[in-house]
Amino acid sequence: MEQNKPFKNLKNRKFTAYAALLAALALAVAIPINLLASRLNIIWDMTPAKLYELSDTTKNYLKNLDKQVDFYFLMDMDYLSTDDNSMALYYTLKQYSEYENINFVDFDPDKNPALVNELKEKGYTLSEGDMVFCCEDRSKHVAANNMYHYEVSYGENNNRIVEAAYFTGENYITGAISAVASGKEASVYFLTGHGEKTLQNDYTKFNANMKNINYNALELNLATESAVPEDAAVLILAAPKSDLSNDETRMINDYLDNGGNICFLMSPNKEKVVYKNIESILNAFGIAMDYDIVKETDSSRYVSGDPYTYGVSIVRADTENGTVDLTSELADMTENGYYAFMSDARSFYYYPNSDDYSLEVGSLLQTVSSTDEYGDTVSTAVGEVYGASDPMAEDITGYPLDLAMYSTSTLRNGAKVLAMGNAEFIDDVNVSQDYMMIPVYLMLSSISWMHDSDLILDMGIADKERDYDSMTLNSETAANATMITFIAVPVVIALIGAGVWFKRRYS
Repeated sequence: MEQNKPFKNLKNRKFTAYAALLAALALAVAIPINLLASRLNIIWDMTPAKLYELSDTTKNYLKNLDKQVDFYFLMDMDYLSTDDNSMALYYTLKQYSEYENINFVDFDPDKNPALVNELKEKGYTLSEGDMVFCCEDRSKHVAANNMYHYEVSYGENNNRIVEAAYFTGENYITGAISAVASGKEASVYFLTGHGEKTLQNDYTKFNANMKNINYNALELNLATESAVPEDAAVLILAAPKSDLSNDETRMINDYLDNGGNICFLMSPNKEKVVYKNIESILNAFGIAMDYDIVKETDSSRYVSGDPYTYGVSIVRADTENGTVDLTSELADMTENGYYAFMSDARSFYYYPNSDDYSLEVGSLLQTVSSTDEYGDTVSTAVGEVYGASDPMAEDITGYPLDLAMYSTSTLRNGAKVLAMGNAEFIDDVNVSQDYMMIPVYLMLSSISWMHDSDLILDMGIADKERDYDSMTLNSETAANATMITFIAVPVVIALIGAGVWFKRRYS
């Protein structure tokens, strides 16, 4: 037996040498590949939604882009790269910057206030992480909060739980680049010719807000036109003193038949004016207008001795049944300490008609209500008769009054209508008041809903879910089986391997 020992030792050394050689070869291959991939900045996106890779839509668009677009990002990319939750945005921006016609400029706004001021001169309110796109004499702004969308729920202690997260930024960025490069714009037209409040004299601050969500606000006198302009995203009629003419009503109805959108901001009018044509448009969308002014009779609910300026309730959307959701975020704000008020407003109510099957009609703002001893919903606000004399007119009491309503019609290609009982809440006097913040947000979000997007151009790029591999175990048996499969089995195999090695080593 002793005679075979040198041979066995030689054999063991031979196997050991082979193992060492294979390990060295593996390192020799792996290390250069990793270094090469690092230097070439090669990324393999293994996520199901291709979270870190530009879509084919963006790639094809940028490949054929024939104009120089300046892309300003108000954050240092080195700082962004340290935020694990922003990796999708980081790698997306890096890929945009690699295209020849994209002049990508990232900077720390605190270190370059001069550039921030230069961009603000274009009419934008800017914050860290925002983006500004410029081409020729055109520019567009995309806010940082448009980059991600979160689906959240709230736990027992009202703690916020993120159920799902989506990267939405690519659609916004490519859409903004396309908008400034093509020159295509969507306009919001304020109608004139009926004694309305005007864009230049009354709504300059709101006009700036419109620009921040990428809308071009203009005035329009339909009396001098043959039709509503093709670029009209939304029409706004703000506190008219007289009714629409028959020709104007025809043009607006033609526009709505083609999927148009209109906001009626109908402040109470003390004059004896009947808005016959305006009412006809509203009625066709299932909304009726009262000739009243709403007064709150509970002194604890109105402001500084003024019963015509009072707290209101946000009507939360029934999202489980697919109802249009314009109010959930605002309702959350009121539950977290913010207050919503309205002032000098008229009321509306549901108007049944033969097209009900094609309409979705809902309330957005109501007077504050409570439940009485019989379980009925009651309100202390009243609608006092105001303006036009109506044989049916009488003070409205006892139940909540609708101060803002919406409607959309499938029969008219998705046309949308918003009716609010006041036009002063967005004028230069009130728009910056804290107590009008929620109605202002409601107005802005309603315009975005009407036009279906905060972007001028929707590129149709799908949101990308930030997904993670997960496993759901439905029983203790399944949990034990999983532990055996992923823990015990590898350990047993490792022990067997170690035993074989020891046996060969010392045999």
